[in-house]
Amino acid sequence: MLILFKKLNLMDNNFEYLPRSIAQLGALEYLHLSDCKRLIQLPEFPQQLHTIDADWSNSSICNSLFQNISLLHPDTSDSHSLSLRVFTSRPKNIPSWFHLRGTGTSVLVNLPMNWYVTDNFLGFAVCYSGELIDITAHLIPLCDAGMSLMTQKLALSNHAEYLDDINFFLVPLGGLWDASKANGKTPNDCEIICLFFGEMKEFGVRLLYKDEAELCIGIRKSRYEEASCSSSKKQRS
Repeated sequence: MLILFKKLNLMDNNFEYLPRSIAQLGALEYLHLSDCKRLIQLPEFPQQLHTIDADWSNSSICNSLFQNISLLHPDTSDSHSLSLRVFTSRPKNIPSWFHLRGTGTSVLVNLPMNWYVTDNFLGFAVCYSGELIDITAHLIPLCDAGMSLMTQKLALSNHAEYLDDINFFLVPLGGLWDASKANGKTPNDCEIICLFFGEMKEFGVRLLYKDEAELCIGIRKSRYEEASCSSSKKQRS
């Protein structure tokens, strides 16, 4: 029965959209969409899906991936960490859809003014290469904001088989923002998000919005490119 398939190969097809019924394939773990040149949107994900091969140079596909991830609810049952669902693939490079890309053991992203927009901001879209490990995120306030640093350990779960996989996940603001430490402030009183990997990684980061076309706060690509990366430099062999 189709519903029991663990792998589905739809490569080299001409469709723009996939049927919503794919979400009903409860056993599906691997979705192969390479060389689908006209594909512009991914469907809602089945519960067991963890690996997607697609054309990640297509910005619409990247955006669709993270829009779908934003619909998933992270596991908050452990008060010491936030459990996030991770999707993997095997692109050659970090997709250019991520405004900030680099290599390091950590990354600091300078947040643009008024970056948080109620009912539109979905979280921080992140990817990094190599073996999946848990990371730590810090939301750092402005110096004069009168609020505390907010820190969260991110527990990442997946079934990646290869060390050269690229792991995609979304850090929701709700997993970082602690109203008890905010002292009456808002997320816009924070100026930096910092992610610590603990080992050398190629990475990509992007602020994700439900509808970027409606943004009126002047966030532009150049603002992301000004973000600083804190890393332990290391020559590749």
